[in-house]
Amino acid sequence: MKHNKWIWLLIVLSFIGTIIVFPFLPEQIPTNWGINGEINDYSSKYMIFFLAALPAMIYLLMLYGPKLDPKKENYKKHSKAYSIISISTVLTLVAIHWLTVLATFNIIKHMDFFIKLIIGILFAVMGNYMSQLRFNYFVGIRLPWTLASEKVWKKTHRIGGIGFMLVGIILVCTSFIRGSLSFIIFMTALSILIIFIMAYAYIEYQKELKTK
Repeated sequence: MKHNKWIWLLIVLSFIGTIIVFPFLPEQIPTNWGINGEINDYSSKYMIFFLAALPAMIYLLMLYGPKLDPKKENYKKHSKAYSIISISTVLTLVAIHWLTVLATFNIIKHMDFFIKLIIGILFAVMGNYMSQLRFNYFVGIRLPWTLASEKVWKKTHRIGGIGFMLVGIILVCTSFIRGSLSFIIFMTALSILIIFIMAYAYIEYQKELKTK
C-alpha cells in the first residue's frame, strides 16, 4: 500500500487542531462511555495527544506491517481492499478523537449514538472488502484453519465479509435506540457471527482434510 497524502494531511491537521484546543481543555477529559452513553471514566487532558497520534501510529503499522509478512506478495493482489480498510480505520480513529473533544466541551451529548454509527459503518466497509483479502498473516480472519489452508481462507472471508456487513448494518440501524438495548443487540449479533465463522472455518478445514 502506498502512502496517501490526503490521509497524512488529515492526520497532521487533526494534530495541529489538537494543539490549538489543548489549552482550553479541562484537566480531566472523558475517555470512556458506558452502554447508556454516560461517561464512566476520565483521563488527564494530555491523553488527547495520544488520541491525536493514534491514527498516525495505526496508519504506519498498516503501511509497513505487510513488509514483514511472509505472504507480502499477496498484498499486490488485494491492494485496493487493503487500502480502503486501512483508510477507513484511520478515518474512524480521527472521528473518535474529535468526538471526544466535542464531548469534552459538551457540544455533543449522546456520544454512544455517534460511536455506534461510525463503528457500524466501519464494520460494513470492512465486510464489503473482506472477501477480496488474499491469504496473509497480518490482516483478515486469522484462525488456525484459515491459516492452514488458502481454500478455507477464501471461503471463510467470503462468508465472514457478508456477516461483518450485516453486523455493521445492524449497529447503524440500532444506533438510534437509546440505552443498553442497542448494545445488547450488537453484542449478540457479533457473538453469533464470531461463533459461526469459527465453526464454518473448522468444518471447511475438516472437509478439506477428508479429500486429501
